[in-house]
Amino acid sequence: MKTKMFFLLLLAACITVQAQTPVKPTYVNMIDEIMKGVPAYWRTTLNDLERGVGYIRKGTVERVCLSAGGRPVYRIFYGKPNDVKNTANLSSSMGAGNARFYADKSAPDYRPTLFLVGAVHAGELEGTAALMNLLAILETGNDLSGKSYPFITACAEKMNFIIIPIANPDGRARMPLPSMMDLDFESFRYLGQGTWKDGTLTGYPSCKQVTPIKDASDFLGSYFNDDGVNMMHDYFFTNPCAETKAVLQTAETFAPDFTVLFHGGSNNKPHMAGSGYLFQSTKAKINAFQQFIADEYKDIDFSLGGEGVNDRSNVSFNLTTAISHVCGEPAITFESNQGLNYFDEKQPWLVKYTYDEIYQHHMISLEGLCKFVLNPPQLVEQNERRR
Repeated sequence: MKTKMFFLLLLAACITVQAQTPVKPTYVNMIDEIMKGVPAYWRTTLNDLERGVGYIRKGTVERVCLSAGGRPVYRIFYGKPNDVKNTANLSSSMGAGNARFYADKSAPDYRPTLFLVGAVHAGELEGTAALMNLLAILETGNDLSGKSYPFITACAEKMNFIIIPIANPDGRARMPLPSMMDLDFESFRYLGQGTWKDGTLTGYPSCKQVTPIKDASDFLGSYFNDDGVNMMHDYFFTNPCAETKAVLQTAETFAPDFTVLFHGGSNNKPHMAGSGYLFQSTKAKINAFQQFIADEYKDIDFSLGGEGVNDRSNVSFNLTTAISHVCGEPAITFESNQGLNYFDEKQPWLVKYTYDEIYQHHMISLEGLCKFVLNPPQLVEQNERRR
C-alpha cells in the first residue's frame, strides 16, 4: 500500500510540474517555412493596412482613435450616409415605445448598412484578410488576386459598408505571423492568449479570469491591447478602452442593419458563436440570416452553423451583445477556421482548411450578408419597451 501511495504521489507531482512548466513555443523555428505558403492576396499586417488606406479614393478613411499603445484604428466608409432623424438613443426611444425615435429607416432612399470589424482578437486574422480584399473590390471591382466580384460591386451602389479591418492594432503588433495557419496548438495558444507571469499558457477561457490582464501576464499575446484589455469583455458601460468605444460609437452613430465581428475558431468549421441577452426582433433576424445562408448556399454545401442565438442563462455579455444593445440590430461573431496543425480524437469535427478555402468562406459570407440586408425577410416585429 505504501509503495502504491508513493507512486501516486510521484505521478501527481510530475503532472503538477508539467502543468507549471513555462511554454517554449515551436513557431519560432517554423516562421520561414510558414511564410512560404502565404498567398499574395493575404495581407494582414499593420503596414499592409497603412498602404491599403493610402490607396482609398472611393471610400472615406477616418482615424477613429488611437489604441492604448498609440496606434491608429482606421474606419472606412463606402456609400451615402443615411438621415435616420435621430432624436434619442435606443434606450430612450424604446422607453418611448418606438425605436424609430433612435433610427427611422423608413425613407425610400434608405441604404442598408453593413458594419464589418476585423482583428478584435488580433491573432485571428482571417477576417482581416477578407476585409482588405473587400476594400480592393469596393475600390477597383477586383480583389487583391485580380478576381472580380461583380455582385459585391453592384451592391455597393445600393448599400453602405463600414469597415474596421484591424480593431486591435496593439495585439496585431504583437503577432509575428500573417495568420495561425499550420501552427501547433501550443504555439496557437501562446500567440493568442499569451502567458502568465510564470511563463505558463493563460489558455482559453482562463485568460478571461483577470481583466485587464497586463499585470498578471508575462507575454500578452494578441488577444489584448497594450493595457491588457480584451475588447470582447471590456467595461462597456463604465470605462471602455478607446478601441472598444470607437466600435460602439460607430454602431450607435450609423445604426447598421447588420454587424459582424470576424474571429478565428481554431479548426472548427466556420460558424456563428451564440449571442445572448438580445431583443426578440434581433433574435429573429439572426436566426433568419443563419437559415438564409444555409438555404442560399446549399448547392455548394456551405452554411454557418453554431448557436447563432444563445438563450442560456450563463452566456457572456460581450462586445457583440453590446453592439446590438446600442443600435438595436443584429451583431454576430463569425468564427473562422484557422488551418492549424491540430486534431483531437475527442473532437472529430475539427478540420484543417487552406488559405484559399478560408478566404472563400469569408467571401461567400460577405456576399450572403449583402443579399440578406438588401432583401431582408419579412419578420413580424413587436415594439419592445424597456423602462
